[in-house]
Amino acid sequence: MKKSIIASLALALVLSFSSFGGTQKAEAADWTTTGSIWTTYYHSGSFTNYVYQRTIKTTMSDEIWAGVKASSSASGTFKAVLQKKTNGVWKNYKTKYPAKNGYTSLRWTGVTKDATYRVKLENTSGKSIKYTFNVMN
Repeated sequence: MKKSIIASLALALVLSFSSFGGTQKAEAADWTTTGSIWTTYYHSGSFTNYVYQRTIKTTMSDEIWAGVKASSSASGTFKAVLQKKTNGVWKNYKTKYPAKNGYTSLRWTGVTKDATYRVKLENTSGKSIKYTFNVMN
């Protein structure tokens, strides 16, 4: 009985991941963890070309701390582009190059307090990347 339930859950998980491959934007799950100083926001899913993460409003620091855990067999470039909203338009601000396999800590310094930012994950390979993105705010 337990084995059949586990097998059914595993099959459902595999099928849900395989359905992400052809979409431009990611379908993903969100969750948070709250500590004494930071709240960390997580976003997990997969994407082929690019995906935007939640907006970030810096209030206490001139730094943005984030991370991405990725898994892909693809070649090509994987970028994390920090974008800043200026006069209602998103503009590329700073770029980092996370590993396509494993966890990469992303820390952007010198950001403007009280400004609005977001992270755009870009993939040039055309193959799907599974990821979990987190940002502390």
